Amino acid sequence: MVHFRAPATTRAVLAALLLMIPCSTLAFLVSESTGSRRLTAKKPLVVSFASKESSASISASAEEERASRRKELFNLLGSTPSNAPTSPDFTNYILGAIQRLEQVCPTPDQDVLGKLGGTWELLWTAQDRSSEEYNTLGPLFTWINPIEDQSYSNNPDGSSGRLNPVLPRAVQDQLERMGLIRIDQELANVKSTQSIDLQKRRVRNIVTFAVPGFPDASNTRRASLTVDIDITPHASNARRVNVKFQACRLIISKSPIDINFPLGLLGPTGWLVTDYIDDDIRITRGHKGSVFVLRRPRKSAEV
Repeated sequence: MVHFRAPATTRAVLAALLLMIPCSTLAFLVSESTGSRRLTAKKPLVVSFASKESSASISASAEEERASRRKELFNLLGSTPSNAPTSPDFTNYILGAIQRLEQVCPTPDQDVLGKLGGTWELLWTAQDRSSEEYNTLGPLFTWINPIEDQSYSNNPDGSSGRLNPVLPRAVQDQLERMGLIRIDQELANVKSTQSIDLQKRRVRNIVTFAVPGFPDASNTRRASLTVDIDITPHASNARRVNVKFQACRLIISKSPIDINFPLGLLGPTGWLVTDYIDDDIRITRGHKGSVFVLRRPRKSAEV
């Protein structure tokens, strides 16, 4: 995270976080399908046997291909530093691997919604500038949504690297050169998790991060930003879910700060489509061209 020297600056950037962090953490919902055809034959005893064997061979081959593409993506994500921006060239490599994996989603459309429930953690996000959604946005709109406009990694297995950008890249660089913002590696532990309750049709995004203490800046405190979002399945697209922000809450431990921001009718709306989902990972695209890679929380470091 970012360490600020003056309390006024801290308050200003916390306000910026309230506006910008939700943009990078609302990833969720629905998926691509791969169907299977039932084969019929005039001689069941002969053709049916061959069909089963052929089907098994095709299925095994498809699974091997999916596993290979999944491994390719995670090898790329595994080489990104923790909580750091991803270079434009490397972003394109990752986006290419994402597109290849989306083509082999193992989950049929009708089963996607049921697989969304539970807890996920954000691994990587970016805006796909080749997407139609991104190219419908004006330059001002992308500038005021900087977290979605610059790819970065939340890779918990990575190391080193720069911290999450909380401001547009050029602005943050200049503030650091002026000494108004100081980057501390010990404050870098930013975690983005998401809980999806299918019965209540509610998504809860939680971002936890560290903030400098006051008056002793070295006495850091944990903070969390919680965003509640209502979801509604799309009437005709089983992979798409409409979303509406309902409220957000900022809490800083060991401090009186516990602020609720009900959004009500003013809450932003949009949609998200999950193009890939299996038992462990999920790829979701948003209406502003954002791409999110998430996985189920796990104990081991194995993918």
